[in-house]
Amino acid sequence: MKIEELPLMEQAKRIIIESGANELYPPQEDAVKAGALDGRNLVLASPTASGKTLVAELCAMKHILERGGKVLYLAPLRALASEKYDDFKKYTQLVNVLGKKVKVAISTGDYDSSDSWLGRYDIIIVTNEKCDSLLRHRANWIEEVTLVVADEIHVLNDADRGPTLEVTLTRLMEINPSIQILALSATVRNADEACWMA
Repeated sequence: MKIEELPLMEQAKRIIIESGANELYPPQEDAVKAGALDGRNLVLASPTASGKTLVAELCAMKHILERGGKVLYLAPLRALASEKYDDFKKYTQLVNVLGKKVKVAISTGDYDSSDSWLGRYDIIIVTNEKCDSLLRHRANWIEEVTLVVADEIHVLNDADRGPTLEVTLTRLMEINPSIQILALSATVRNADEACWMA
């Protein structure tokens, strides 16, 4: 499937094509066919460098540009959060449904604040622990989130960090029952067992 054939606003497709992607890889096409762009919850389990981030970008642009939503991108490590921030910055030249430029923010530290300033952004990239902190401090903008991308979802199996991610995803679904969850992993083997996939 070619990028130009996707049900996505032309301005987003242009940015993606200009960044070098003209056609979807098979796992990306499978994700689109499974309803990723239609708001369906999805675990995208595919090898490293198979294009999982592009699927997250496509979903994010759908939510922001066409639905007026807000995206929360969860990463288990600060370095990964920083990498994803760099990936999403290319979309800051696009205009959202309110006629304003798309804004991207990253916040990976200071666990003692609700960071109300983050509410001014369309795409917010945080570590799992930072998101947990935002929820505990009742960040009021969390209610506006329509898409959560949980990168490296296999962290759920980690005895130390898994419970934080699990509670974070559960709380986000309680706050907004219609939220879309897009979970990404190169190593998860039991994607069909995710309880929020219904």
